[in-house]
Amino acid sequence: MKDRCCFAIHFSLAVALVALGVTESAAAFTISPGKVTIEALWGDPSKGKQRATSLSLSSEHRTNTLPLLKETPETNGENIFLREALLQNALFTKLSNDTFNKLISTFDTIELAKDQVIMQQGDPSEGGFVYVVADGECSVMVDGKIVPEPYGTLKARSIIGELGVLDNKARAATISTKTDKVKLYRIDGANFKTILNRGMEDAEQLEKIDDVLKQITGSKSMFGGDIILPYKPDRFWLWSRWDGTILNCSIRSTLFNMLTSLVFILVMRRLTDSSLKFGMAPDKSHPLIARLDIINRIWSYQTSLTTFILTFFVNQAYGFWNKVHSIARRIQGRMNDLNLLLATSVKRKEDGTYTPESLQLLDDVAAYSRLFHTLFWASYARRFDVLLTDQGLERMATRGLMTSNQLKILQNVDLPKNQRHNACLEWMIERAFRGIDDGIVRNYEGSTSKSLQQTMLTLRATFATTGDALSTRMHLAYTHLVQILVDSYVFTAPFALYSTLGDLSFICVGIISLFYTGLMNLAKIFLDPLGNENFSGNSLDMDISVLIRQSNGGSTRWKEGGATLPF
Repeated sequence: MKDRCCFAIHFSLAVALVALGVTESAAAFTISPGKVTIEALWGDPSKGKQRATSLSLSSEHRTNTLPLLKETPETNGENIFLREALLQNALFTKLSNDTFNKLISTFDTIELAKDQVIMQQGDPSEGGFVYVVADGECSVMVDGKIVPEPYGTLKARSIIGELGVLDNKARAATISTKTDKVKLYRIDGANFKTILNRGMEDAEQLEKIDDVLKQITGSKSMFGGDIILPYKPDRFWLWSRWDGTILNCSIRSTLFNMLTSLVFILVMRRLTDSSLKFGMAPDKSHPLIARLDIINRIWSYQTSLTTFILTFFVNQAYGFWNKVHSIARRIQGRMNDLNLLLATSVKRKEDGTYTPESLQLLDDVAAYSRLFHTLFWASYARRFDVLLTDQGLERMATRGLMTSNQLKILQNVDLPKNQRHNACLEWMIERAFRGIDDGIVRNYEGSTSKSLQQTMLTLRATFATTGDALSTRMHLAYTHLVQILVDSYVFTAPFALYSTLGDLSFICVGIISLFYTGLMNLAKIFLDPLGNENFSGNSLDMDISVLIRQSNGGSTRWKEGGATLPF
């Protein structure tokens, strides 16, 4: 009787395999009291499409109540989703298949309602989780403010918290659920680090890269979101300022000159008449004072010359600053033109909304434009050039600023590091014209393609002038002459002023030093709008990250603005 049962079970399982299409398979059967298990390898081995499966039959009594088990992404669809989401991040592209599969199998799933906090800014990453958004959207807040788009919303396939866990850093942002229902895959941070077994990296370099990325994404800014340090017209407010002022930049040289004047006053009192009351003008009949009076007359002639040349020099330097700012704004404007033109030219459904193909094209061009603008300014702004290194590019990919495929192309492109943004520009052009060829972009008898071509060529011509302007900002001979003129005027002031002002000359020396040295320093700051010389400690430079963040917002602004039409 037992043998017949076993035969019946074997026969039934064989029929089940045939019904599943297992025509070419290998199977192993295990029989135990009350349970039969089959492990089969089925499919066509010649086509490399074999799959393993396991089936258990049990005669044990089962109730309708299931035990509460941790839900894991065991289904093939969930595994594929996790694999695709992780491979978008350069952090996971170099993992072996075994490590990758082990990582995926360790994730479990949770579901959260709207406005629930996933992680809080400032909380330690130790003991926390790494998340992958499966469904729904999450919002990103830094210092109580929503991060500007497109980085302020995390959608499906977004990875959350991996860098904080790997680097043992506090959470850099507050992440909370945005939609009514959000499904997340998560993995314990300790397991995440163990599986990845990440090697030690240059912590200082990573800190520098992350600092730049925070500025680009909007979680950190130099001047609170303004391109330059703003001011208020209130007199008392202005007097109370220190950071970002010329006084801050010129105070050392001013104090040094005042100290020189004070020492000279003490020496002269010793050499002439030490009994002279404080504040009284020295006796010009004294031979030494008479000689100093001659120096005073020569110095007075130099005053008009120095004042005229220096103020003219400052005016020219400010003109250069305005020129660079104008170029930066024109670049930004042409990128906005491109995104606006595409958003109003792509095909729509009958209800006026974008087709899926149109949305994909707009998202692709927007992503390429953001990457172009970031790499372009990294090529000229020295405090951003760390992004041009391989480690910087990989970090950008890890943070979601580019895909792993884009990273691979940029690392292998046959261009100098400071010219990689040109590749991104070509991606923008090619993607737009492919949209025309595929019928996604309406061409209006060729007018759209002409407008696109003109916009992109104008963009190229505009950003190409940046390097020319920076390399010819001011001739060395001119700057050298003005510097000598100002220094000779300021440094001779203690000797020239003593014959007429006596002990009070050191006060006048301080005022002259502050204003003439300050004007010279101001001109140098204007001649370094990107802060590459770090002359003022970045307190007076142009915050290029503001331009990048504004362009990032513009890359999606036109798409979102025209998402629904009123007609």
